[in-house]
Amino acid sequence: MTHHPQTRAWRGIGLRRERWHGYYFLGPSIVLILALIAIPLGHAVVTSLYRVRGLRSDFVGLDNYVRLFTRSEFWDSLQVSILFTAVCVFFHMALGLGLALLLNRLAFARTAVRIGFLAPWIVAPSIGALIWVWMLDPQFGVVNHLLVSAGILSEGKAWLADPTLALVSVMVVDIWRGTPFVMLLLLAGLQGIPKDQYEAARMDGATAWQELRYVTLPNLRYLLVVASTLDIIYTIRHFDIIAVMTGGGPTGATEVLPVLIYNTAFSQNAFGRASAVGIMLLGIILIFSMAYLKLTKPGKARED
Repeated sequence: MTHHPQTRAWRGIGLRRERWHGYYFLGPSIVLILALIAIPLGHAVVTSLYRVRGLRSDFVGLDNYVRLFTRSEFWDSLQVSILFTAVCVFFHMALGLGLALLLNRLAFARTAVRIGFLAPWIVAPSIGALIWVWMLDPQFGVVNHLLVSAGILSEGKAWLADPTLALVSVMVVDIWRGTPFVMLLLLAGLQGIPKDQYEAARMDGATAWQELRYVTLPNLRYLLVVASTLDIIYTIRHFDIIAVMTGGGPTGATEVLPVLIYNTAFSQNAFGRASAVGIMLLGIILIFSMAYLKLTKPGKARED
């Protein structure tokens, strides 16, 4: 009679060891995230609970947040941010879709034209803004020269000194720079639409407008929603162009929330209130980020 050795129950020791190996590989990424995101964010939250003046700091609890909600400075900046974001995102999407449709149909020098349209997005925002400041100069700027020469204006305008014109100017510059990003996303979506859908529409006698309405836009619906959500996140936290061109002026006409954070911290030396504004801006961004994650969850594109 043969005796078989008693087998011991498997306790998953090897699996646990492999799991720790995975943690070792993730370790550098976790340390980097903590160093670049979690620790600065935690410091900002703590700072928002203090009144910081130079080297002196006093704990004030939620007083900085109360001051935000009870003073018009924050609400005015929030209103400017919403207006700036809404106008810029609208034109980003409209112009981006138009340029994507144009480039998708273009057969001659397609690569060169694409590079030309992408140039504003490739240029660093601060450099592009500085170029526009020179172009909008009231005395020597090329914009005033061209508009006066064409008879559109009788005299040059101080584009960045007038509150209304300054806001319009920074919007135009942001639209000039942000449209290529949307164009690139939508162009990739257009090239993925099956050609047989257009052929079937033409066989049914569809016009160009009907092809756009019943073939192109339905196929781009998911991408349009994702692109607009991403664009809102990018635009509402935009800082470079406005900081270089106007610094939030004149009289706060272009002071969006990121510029308000900078001015509050470094012009007013109120780091506690600036941190509170930053936390509020983070909350707004997180709302759109959660919407983006929900829209891009696995299987959502196939469902749409």
